[in-house]
Amino acid sequence: MLKIIDSSACLFNAARSNIEPHRRFRCVVCLAKAGEFVGPGLEFLHSSQGRHADGGWADVEETAWAVAFHDAAPSWVSSTPSMRSESINWLVSERTAMGAWGRNSRDRPRIPVTAWVFTLLPELADERSVLWLETEWRKDLSAEVKLTYKGALTLKAFASADCKPKDLDLIPATVKYLLDEQNEDGGFGPWKDHPIGSEPWSTGTALIGLTAWPELLKPEAVERALAWLARVQLPNGLWPCHYIEEGSAYCYWGAVEAMKYLKRIGR
Repeated sequence: MLKIIDSSACLFNAARSNIEPHRRFRCVVCLAKAGEFVGPGLEFLHSSQGRHADGGWADVEETAWAVAFHDAAPSWVSSTPSMRSESINWLVSERTAMGAWGRNSRDRPRIPVTAWVFTLLPELADERSVLWLETEWRKDLSAEVKLTYKGALTLKAFASADCKPKDLDLIPATVKYLLDEQNEDGGFGPWKDHPIGSEPWSTGTALIGLTAWPELLKPEAVERALAWLARVQLPNGLWPCHYIEEGSAYCYWGAVEAMKYLKRIGR
């Protein structure tokens, strides 16, 4: 069985530890997205850590996570009333010419970065950027080599922005693609039978995306992924990810969403 209580405590402690501010922010936001109470104990963690005078952090993705952190724990972090609006304005200014986001306005737009902006700050998902995401993911989905996390993040982005692509077959096709990419052991890697095999970050991310569209899911696939996460969980409740706290935060969020889904359908 997954040690969810231990995991949430470890992640909360990680957010209070001396790791980079943006990794702290991700731990807290993933806890909040999973429905975990986020409150006392974060008073010292200023959401302005790492913020530049123009309202942004190091790049677009870090800024989106920092604003989402501000939204997740508004009563327990120190900020000024204008901080959020300034940071949103900075994100708007960093859109590329195509309307989507890369690491910054000089970068090419990227599916993962744009998808995280939609997921964390759906107010920024306008018609042009939604169309860009649909068009780019459709290209990736038809490519010979595609990455599971891009598909999962696209699924989560459309659900978070409460919109569907113009191609109504794209979401079902993406769910089917991800389910077909599940490894025999129940976990996910960058793609099926990738040399590294199943790994926690890809598995947690896949569950975050798949559970956003529960009506299209196969319960057995979710159960197998959850069981795989349980098998590889570390004794302290985290998972063996490269950035262990941040990676485990995604695993935790995906695991909780999977358990909520299975509970709803009586599994």
